[in-house]
Amino acid sequence: MKFRIYLYTAVRILFGVFLVLHSTYNVIFYSEFLQKIDVYFSETTIFNYTLIEAFAPLVPFEEFMLGLFLVLGFFTRRVLIGAALLFSFLTFFLLDANSLKLSLIHLGFFFITLVLLRKDNYNLKSLDYSRDSFLMI
Repeated sequence: MKFRIYLYTAVRILFGVFLVLHSTYNVIFYSEFLQKIDVYFSETTIFNYTLIEAFAPLVPFEEFMLGLFLVLGFFTRRVLIGAALLFSFLTFFLLDANSLKLSLIHLGFFFITLVLLRKDNYNLKSLDYSRDSFLMI
């Protein structure tokens, strides 16, 4: 049982660190990220909406916040639900944009979030359980 708790914590923290590093890379090279988004939106057929295109440049900042909260252990269950929604949308969007490789990578991230959500009972090393919610802020 103790090994599973530490394994869950290690996977949660490593996944969060990856999200933070990936989003930081996208923010540093933000113009390249925006060019890739334009290419993806030019190839989409189903997800070609201006509202989605308006919010697409915010994805690196969303990934950063999700990763930071996963590393720190704040609101882990809610963050994982948000990450699952983000990765499922990105999977379908990239599949629509004919980017199969990136779609499969985001599908893998989606499954990681599902496993972390399902095994939430091992999440004893986060701040969600060691403090009350009003003391975290």
